[in-house]
Amino acid sequence: MGILKAVAASLHTEAADQWKEYFYCESIPADLLMVRVNKMNTSGYNKGSNDIITDGSVIAVADGQCAIVVSNGKVISVFKEAGENIFHSGGTSSVFSGSSAKSFGKELSRRISFGGDAPAIVHRVYYLNTKEIPGNAFGGSIPFRIVDPRMGLDMDCKLEVSGLFSFRIHDPEKIYKQLIGNVEHVYRVSYLISQMKSEVNGVLLSAFKDALNIPMRPYELGNLIPQIEAAVMEAGNRKLQELRGIELLSLSFDHFSLTDKDMRFIGEMQRNALLDHLEMAAATLISAQANAMESAAGNTSAGAYLGLGLLNQLQS
Repeated sequence: MGILKAVAASLHTEAADQWKEYFYCESIPADLLMVRVNKMNTSGYNKGSNDIITDGSVIAVADGQCAIVVSNGKVISVFKEAGENIFHSGGTSSVFSGSSAKSFGKELSRRISFGGDAPAIVHRVYYLNTKEIPGNAFGGSIPFRIVDPRMGLDMDCKLEVSGLFSFRIHDPEKIYKQLIGNVEHVYRVSYLISQMKSEVNGVLLSAFKDALNIPMRPYELGNLIPQIEAAVMEAGNRKLQELRGIELLSLSFDHFSLTDKDMRFIGEMQRNALLDHLEMAAATLISAQANAMESAAGNTSAGAYLGLGLLNQLQS
């Protein structure tokens, strides 16, 4: 009796799984990176297991999307081109896609041997958002060296930076394997951002290493921005494409300055240097006046007194 039930169950499931399926995903919101999609079923008729995709099924992909098919946790198909794509695995044949009755009988025998179940086949279709994901914050406090030879300043400071970056999925298969994996329903951007922000900040810190050895006055800091942005984009893409299958599209700073404490200290140093300069200038002028008076005392000519008078006028 058990064998008869297994035969009946196998015949029922094998017949149901002969139908081709159609997969389509509506526009993916900006806060999602990946969604799992089940086959469309508008007729209400049982078209077989949700975990089996029949060869010859259609997986439709819209612009800004990519679809991957995962079988037992392994990516077996990647569809990047917009339009209708035909799925073929070689393991889920269908009479509607040209398979023979022999193939049908072989699959039926296999299911009977497993008691009427479809053994070891689990297909999932995931759609990934390949559009630009903007508005992601980065930043922090970075050690920085300020050198101003004119006033003898050479000090370690803290540079406060912040800004926004945007990115998109570059390699769908890699981001699935390295980061996302099987999810029941959705994978959100927020799951990724904390880790990605840390990696971008690490690249940002490395990008400043070359700039640390350049003598620079405080007002020249803005000249570094294009150089740092380009360095972060280059190094960041190298790292993120390799590790995550992600690429940076843009990066810009909205804050790039020394801390208030460091700016106050440098301001005081500049004022002190200016006062020292003025005191030295005054001392030089007084010394010149004394020398002129001494010369005038030993020279009674009218020219000497005239020169002393001019010096007094200049001082006043």
